[in-house]
Amino acid sequence: MTNTFLAPGNSTPESIIADTPYGLYAKQMGGGSVDPATGAFNFAVLEAYIIRNGQICEPVRGATLIGKGAEVLMQIDKVGNNLKRAQGMCGSISGSIPTDVGQPMIRVKEMTVGGRG
Repeated sequence: MTNTFLAPGNSTPESIIADTPYGLYAKQMGGGSVDPATGAFNFAVLEAYIIRNGQICEPVRGATLIGKGAEVLMQIDKVGNNLKRAQGMCGSISGSIPTDVGQPMIRVKEMTVGGRG
């Protein structure tokens, strides 16, 4: 995890949001899991909002992002110029290890969002 980062792009976060007709703005991510054999993942979204007509609107509770890493990477169509990194922890059955985490804002054209209604 400490060796893979998305390089910053040319888009500002404001322009990415303004250019999104409808979507989910996942402002803060939570825990999740990844199956290393298939790349399948699910991650909780701690803070999220609906984007409608380029504007951040009402909050969304209980959202989960679901997909396969390689497929989602192919769906990225905008990359922000705001790379941020921080210290984090990665845990599994074998224990927790410190990691670097972070990326610029990205826009994913299409992916599965789960949650409760």
